[in-house]
Amino acid sequence: MTDTDPQASAGVVPVSPHGRGTDTATAEGTVEADAQPAAEEGPVEGAELRQEIERTREQLGETVEQLAAKTDVKSRARATATELAGRAKSTAAQARTQAAAQFGNARGQLQARAAPVREATPEPVRRAVAKGASTAQQGACRWRWRPSR
Repeated sequence: MTDTDPQASAGVVPVSPHGRGTDTATAEGTVEADAQPAAEEGPVEGAELRQEIERTREQLGETVEQLAAKTDVKSRARATATELAGRAKSTAAQARTQAAAQFGNARGQLQARAAPVREATPEPVRRAVAKGASTAQQGACRWRWRPSR
């Protein structure tokens, strides 16, 4: 289309993507019949027509596959569930890692603060506390495992 073409200045564009059609669309979206007959464009070769048909079939097949995938709710739900499960596992693993790191830090701080107290406590007192703790643990186990009456 050139600037001197009256249809170009009116906003008329060809409808066919290959320029073979006899209809044209205006800028407003209406279709008007072209003044030139289709025979003047030349005969369409059979091989070219077959290729265009094959391309159209491929595009149609892809479109059908896409539509079928969108309507398969069950597989889409499974895919979403798998994705969410993976995210949950990843989040849980990160939480475990962070908790282990924080536990290690707290343990180190506790040991650092307890060391001076342990060193300041006389040995006989430490033995007595350890013996008392052991006796208390044994008594608790016996009470828990006593036969029911």
